[in-house]
Order: sequence, then C-alpha cells, then structure tokens
Amino acid sequence: MRVWHGIYKKLITKGNVFRGYNQFLKGKKKKRDVVKFATAKIKNLNDLQLSLLNKTYQPGGYSQFLVHDPKTRIIHKASVKDRVVHHIVSDVLVKIFEPTFIANSYSCRKGKGTHKGVLALQKMALKASRNNTRTCWALKCDISKFFASINHRILLRVLKRKIGDEDFCDLLTKIVYSFYSDKTIDFDDKKGIPIGNLTSQFFSNVYLNELDQFVKHDLKVRYYVRYADDFVIVDSSLDYLLSLVDPIQKFLENELDLELHPKKITTGKFVSGIDFLGYIIFPSHILPRTKTKRRLVRKIRHKIKEFKQEKITEEALNQTIQSYYGFLTHAHAYEFKKELQNLIWFWLTE
Repeated sequence: MRVWHGIYKKLITKGNVFRGYNQFLKGKKKKRDVVKFATAKIKNLNDLQLSLLNKTYQPGGYSQFLVHDPKTRIIHKASVKDRVVHHIVSDVLVKIFEPTFIANSYSCRKGKGTHKGVLALQKMALKASRNNTRTCWALKCDISKFFASINHRILLRVLKRKIGDEDFCDLLTKIVYSFYSDKTIDFDDKKGIPIGNLTSQFFSNVYLNELDQFVKHDLKVRYYVRYADDFVIVDSSLDYLLSLVDPIQKFLENELDLELHPKKITTGKFVSGIDFLGYIIFPSHILPRTKTKRRLVRKIRHKIKEFKQEKITEEALNQTIQSYYGFLTHAHAYEFKKELQNLIWFWLTE
C-alpha cells in the first residue's frame, strides 16, 4: 500500500492557494460573503497562505441554514477562507484515495453520480436475474444519521493509513475537529462532519470505502452499489441477502461506530421495482418515484413564484427547470414531462 509523503509543502504554496480560491469562486461570485472577501482578496489570500506556512491556521466557525430536499437538513457553511482550504485539501485527497474506491461507489465522484448509479444497479439486477428470466431480489439499506455519526477518531485513523505527512495530517485533524454534532457524548470521542463542507463529501467516501471493501472482499458480494449512505445488493436468493444483514451490521458497529437504520432495511423483487435515488428501477424501464415527481413540481412552482417576485433571475429559473428536465431524461417520463411543461406555462402566465 502506498503511503504519501511530502504533501504539505506543495499544498501551501501561494500559487496553490490562489488556484484553490479561483476554483472555489466558480458560481459564487455574487454571494455576500464572497463579495466581502474579494474586496481585500490579495491580502486575505496572502494572510491565509502565511498562516498555513506558519502552521497557525485555525478553522473558523460555521453559519447554518435549513434545506428541505425532501427531508429537512441543517447545512453548515464555513467561511470563505476555510472553503478555500477545503478546495486545496480535497484536490489532494482525490489523488490519494480515488484509486482505492470500488467502481460501484457513485456519490460525489467525477464521472459518477445518481444517474450512472441507477443504470449500474439495473444492469446488475439484469445479470443477477439472467435478463429477467429468474427471480431477482434486492436488499436496500440506509445508515442511520450518517454524517452526524462519523467518528472523528476512526476517520482520522483511516486517513492516516495512507498519509505519512505529519503536517498534512495536522491540517486534516484541524478540519475534522472544527465541527461536531449532537451525537457527540464524550468530547474525547467526537462525532459528526458538516454536510455543507466540500471535504465532508470526500471524508464520507473515505469512511464508507471501509464498508465497500468489507462487502466486496470479505463477504465477496458480487452485485453491490452504494451512493452516499444508501446501498443496494441484488441476488437471486432472498435467504442469501438476508444472511448479509447481520455481518454488515456488526462491521458497521464494531469498525465504524455506525448503525443501519432499522426501518430502512428492505427487500423486494426486481420485477416489482427497486426504489433507489429517486427512481424506481424495473427490468425494462426506469420511472421517477412518485414522491420525487411531487417534490419536483413543488420546487419549480416555488422558483416561479420567486422569479415573479424578482427574487431570482430568469437565468436562475431556467437553470432550475433544465436541471429537472435533465433528471427526467434518465427515466421513462415523457407524459409527465409534457404535463410539467404545461404547468410551467400556466404558472408563468397566470
């Protein structure tokens, strides 16, 4: 196993800090905190680079806001300075850990995503069912309060297995320890990473790569796909799938300090549809989930109201609508798309 050294000196160069800022800036130039930071951009970035050079950098606090997508989540937002650091750190983490991830992990990875995860699951199920000529079952699981439950000590232990640069490890420790959730009981054993951080997306993949490796190499599961903390295993034997639940639960509890959500361990036949990532996957087609369609309609109507109240631009509204049309192109949803287009026209003209 390769252990990486000499990372920190390359990470904290002035050129790399400015590059990280420009990378962070995409799509955020008009945000209030970004505009404020940009008024003294050179000084702020020079100060940041100097603090990293002197090893005096300390992450600041977080602002928070709620999103409803579909359930209510608290998003924690770091300062501009800290988000620049998250960008340059994440670039390095991708180089180190991306080659270690399994092919069928689809969350927050370049060239992956929800649509490819859904198609991969359909392909797996077709193989397991011999092209739908025999019964195929799906076991679907979800990890309870995943982001809030990530154990800092375990996360850092996993990171440090491949990172031999003490200064870079110290920086990662500062980022990880900058936040803890209400799942923390013992302050010597903190838990939780903020959903809003760029680094959190990658930390979550590093953390659950431990599960991926266990499922694929220890349990030798053939058909397994994961997106964030949701994963599905398909097989022709229901008994086999049910036999996997206990060892997976024990591994999560003993090795990662996590728990499967007891109400989200479900099984069902492929022919009846597998509910995954907002779609229902069948042998011959893929449909958007009914709840997802309702949420999509509500969101577009809300955006149109904001547009009429001049809270958002026409460009922002069109981007939202096109993103949802993009979602529908990956499913058999011609009639629903026509219905949605009629609703959008009606709402815009009423």
